[in-house]
Amino acid sequence: MDESGELGFAKKSSKYFIITLLSCSEDEAIYIRRIMKRVREKIIKKKIKKIPELKGNNSSDRIRTEVLNRFVKTNAEVFTIVLDKSKVYDYLKSKKNELYNYLTNIILSECAFSDKEVFLIVDKSKSKRSLRDDFDRYISFKMKNRANSCNLLIKHENSQSEQCLQVLDFISWAIFRKYESNDECFFDIIRDKITTKKEIFK
Repeated sequence: MDESGELGFAKKSSKYFIITLLSCSEDEAIYIRRIMKRVREKIIKKKIKKIPELKGNNSSDRIRTEVLNRFVKTNAEVFTIVLDKSKVYDYLKSKKNELYNYLTNIILSECAFSDKEVFLIVDKSKSKRSLRDDFDRYISFKMKNRANSCNLLIKHENSQSEQCLQVLDFISWAIFRKYESNDECFFDIIRDKITTKKEIFK
């Protein structure tokens, strides 16, 4: 799971906040992790090869297209939540972490988990351990109350060490770009891979 945009509400903040979930089997995850390696092998400029992590927002169009085209060949599914921040209730604007947890629960509720054990790998964006613990408790509690509950194991990983998150960053960026900048060029590549897209508070 990854996100694009931010949950700030200042004048210079993004208009949208996107949470994106990539759902796949463990075998499929092995292939997805190789995508970034394959893309790096095709990069000509040596100075780019030295960059520890490629990201959607600062990569070339060539790299973006290569990553997304390789991803659409997989059997993975994409779920996404699109938040128009102008629609957020005033009382929630000061509760960013609670809002984030709420949105995460919504996106997870769209997934039909068939396995008894599921790993949720979250981009380690929360710097404070207490916030990560609150997130884990909230999501675990919500999952246990579901009819098709499973053993959910949550991991907060640095995207530099988890290449599935790096691929998902490009996917999340493409969706964010569609809404924030009205540019569907890269979104069109992954459009058919999106199983669920929910627009919140619309």
